[in-house]
Amino acid sequence: MVSIKKEITKGVFWIALAKYSGIVVSLVITAILARNVSPAAFGTMAVATVIMAFLDIFSDMGLGVAIIQFKDLTKIQIRSLFSISVLLALGLTFILFFSATPIAQFYKDPALIPVIRWLCICLFFKALNIIPNGLMLKNKRFKEIAVRTLLFQFLSGGVACWLAVKGWGINALLISPIISAIGVFCYNFFTYPQCPNWPIDMEVVKRIWSYSMYQFLFSFINYFSRNADKLIIGKFLSMKDLGYYDKSYRLMQMPLQNITFVITPVLHPILSSLQDDKEELSSKNIKLSVILSQISFPIGIFLYFCASPIIIIIFGKNWIPAIPVFQILALSVPLQVILSTSGSLFQAAGMTKHLFLCGLQASSCTVGAFIIAGAVFKTIGAMAWAWDIALLITFIYTYWFMYKYTFRTGALKFYRSLIPQIINSAVTVLVVLSSIKLWTPIEPIVQIIWVLVATAFPTLLMATILHQYSVNKMINMIARKVIRK
Repeated sequence: MVSIKKEITKGVFWIALAKYSGIVVSLVITAILARNVSPAAFGTMAVATVIMAFLDIFSDMGLGVAIIQFKDLTKIQIRSLFSISVLLALGLTFILFFSATPIAQFYKDPALIPVIRWLCICLFFKALNIIPNGLMLKNKRFKEIAVRTLLFQFLSGGVACWLAVKGWGINALLISPIISAIGVFCYNFFTYPQCPNWPIDMEVVKRIWSYSMYQFLFSFINYFSRNADKLIIGKFLSMKDLGYYDKSYRLMQMPLQNITFVITPVLHPILSSLQDDKEELSSKNIKLSVILSQISFPIGIFLYFCASPIIIIIFGKNWIPAIPVFQILALSVPLQVILSTSGSLFQAAGMTKHLFLCGLQASSCTVGAFIIAGAVFKTIGAMAWAWDIALLITFIYTYWFMYKYTFRTGALKFYRSLIPQIINSAVTVLVVLSSIKLWTPIEPIVQIIWVLVATAFPTLLMATILHQYSVNKMINMIARKVIRK
């Protein structure tokens, strides 16, 4: 029998292969689009995407995670759930299409009307994909998911870049999500073909409802904590400001997407087998969080000090106003990376109710912070600080709640496990700060290399001193693998 560790490693390998192969593709695509499409167009697209994401929550209704969690669903029951997806897809697409005009009037941006209506295609196919995608994850077909992801990222991004260079403007930004949604659905549907089952088996709905309902409620409230900043900026500042903020936010999200998004698709399908062993789940969470902290803290430091050269190299000098926002948001990377796996732990423990309650706290705190920042300070910098502060409060509360009520133990051991990395990072920051005068006058690419070295060296040195991990063992292990090959 394959161990859980080996299953996670295998799954992470294939998801990581797609993600990390896609980093270069994503950066090239982003650089081309940023130089050929205006910040205001990115702002309009951000608002339209946020609106679509809201209705996308209702297209899932927690069905995707329920497919993974409930191992013994029959084909007829799964088809009944797919029937629900079909009805939701049709209804939500209708709502989005006819809400385009009032939304555009609210934001005083006529360009939103055609953008929102084109995104109806994306919403429709994403809704139909909920069940097939859940089956892909349930059956641990991570290799296929990796290939599929990279394929459509490359295809849709390539088309978007070509159209941007040809002067299509905001329409070039539209093509990527539409191609991806249709392509992913076709791939998954070919692998797990579904057809609606009429009448719908209401017994299976009743069976999964208590689990999927709380997942849906969490997604619903989490939407506001993740998107309220963009809605507030779009309404009370300007689309140009929103373009700068959204681009900074998305760039900051790249470490999150390429670290934890590699792990989270794998965690729930595999750890769900431990749903009755809360002590083991607690232990694995601490080990995972320690590893993620060792990766994410140095990345956050590097991004903060390299904000200026990174923005200029990737986006160009037209995006210089995004630099301070990116710096502030970079401070949140370590907390986001660790916190992003908490949902999978709640799901694997069968406690989506607890996931919802923590999400309720997070959304209340975050939205409140955004409202204060938008109403009082009215700057995108203040919105970024609001995100950081709210995230810190959410991090502390979520893990206190998880250990006290989900795992039925104290959270002190979890918090203490992060102390070595906090000390490590504090020393690293002091080293980088002491070298600022040496690298600020030089070229952007050289600045990045200098900061990379100034971050890596003290991080590895302190890791050895604090016995976090052995650098010598890591080098020897890599050398042995290279020699064997």
